[in-house]
Amino acid sequence: MERDEAVRLMTEARRRLHGTPEPAFCERATREYVMKLLREHTSLELHDEGEYIYAVHREGAEETIAFRADLDAVPTENGACHLCGHDGHTAALVGLALLLEGRRVGRNVILLFQPAEETGFGAPACMGLFDKENVSAMYGAHNIPGEELGRVVLRRGTFACASCGLEIAMRGAPAHAAYPENGVNPTEALARLAVRIPEYARELTAKYGCMTLATVVGMRVGEKAFGVAASAGELWVTLRSENEKAFEELKNFACSYARTMASDERTNASDERLKVAFAEYDPFPATVNDDGLVTSLEKLLAKRGIPFGYAPVPFRWSEDFGHYGRRTRACFMGIGSGKDTPPLHTARYEYPDALVPVTAELFLAIAEGGTEAL
Repeated sequence: MERDEAVRLMTEARRRLHGTPEPAFCERATREYVMKLLREHTSLELHDEGEYIYAVHREGAEETIAFRADLDAVPTENGACHLCGHDGHTAALVGLALLLEGRRVGRNVILLFQPAEETGFGAPACMGLFDKENVSAMYGAHNIPGEELGRVVLRRGTFACASCGLEIAMRGAPAHAAYPENGVNPTEALARLAVRIPEYARELTAKYGCMTLATVVGMRVGEKAFGVAASAGELWVTLRSENEKAFEELKNFACSYARTMASDERTNASDERLKVAFAEYDPFPATVNDDGLVTSLEKLLAKRGIPFGYAPVPFRWSEDFGHYGRRTRACFMGIGSGKDTPPLHTARYEYPDALVPVTAELFLAIAEGGTEAL
C-alpha cells in the first residue's frame, strides 16, 4: 500500500476510535472496527480470541516477533474517554498492518490488540497467544507528553513500576459515644496504618536503593452520627516500586501490620477485637526490559537516524505489558508526543495525529531489523 494512503487510513482510524471510547473488557465495537479495517485493507491472517484479537503477517520464517496495542479507554465520571492515547496506540498498530502489506521482512510479525490495560488484567487475558504462537520477542510503546514528537525513550531494566491498590477494611463493635470503652473503634488503627505504611516505603527505598512509594488515596471511618462511636472503616493506599522484591515486601508489611493493629484494639467490656480484611485492585507487575533487545533497538535507531534517549529513572506509572516479559523477551519504550502536549489522563489530553504514522513506521523498522543486534 502507498504510504500516503496508509497514513490517511491510520489517521482516520485514530479519530474514529477517539470518538467511540470503550472501558476495560467492553471494547467490542473497537475490536470489530479494527477487524473490519484489517479485513478490508490487508491480507493478514486474522484471529478473534474473544477478549483479544491478533493478526499475523506470516512468512514461514523461523523467527516470530509481536507488537502490542491497548484498546481500552480511561474510565471517568463522565464515562470512558481516550485520555491515555490508546486510540493512537491502536491506530499505529493498524498502521503497521497497512505498511506491512506486500512486504517481506524476513520474519513473522504478530499484531496483538489487547483489552483492559488500565485495570492491569488485560495482558493476563492474552496469555493464550503464547500457546498458539512461538513468540521470540514482544514490543510495546506508550506516548510520552512533554517529550519531543517522535523521540524514542529507552530504558534498561525496569521501565515502569510494579503497583497495586490495597484496601484495608476494619470492623469492630459499636458503642454509645459517651461510653466508647464498650465498643471497638478502628479509627486509631487505621490512622496509624496511614502513617506507618508510607514510612515503611521510605525505609525500603533506603534498603534497596530504589524508588518505593505508598500513597494514601483515601480513608473512611464511622458515620456522621455524633451519638455513636465509629465501628468500621477502610483505608485505601496505592503501593508501588521499581523493584519487585521491595514491592512484595511493602505489600506483605502493610497486611501484617494491619493484622497486628487489629489484634491490639479491643473492648474493655469483652475480648472482642477488630476484624480485618484486604482487597487488591489494579495489580501491575514491573515492566522490565530485556537488555539484549534494548541494545538491538539502540543500534537500529542509530542506524535509521531516529532520535532517541534514555529515561534516567523508571516511570512511576505502571503498565500491564510487564506480564509479557514473563513469557518471552520483551521491550517497552516511550515515544514523545510533543513538548506542549497536555499530561496523560487530563481533560485536555488527546493523542496527536502526527504521532500515528511515526509510531507505525518505527514498528516497521523494528520488524525489518529483527531482534538481533545489527
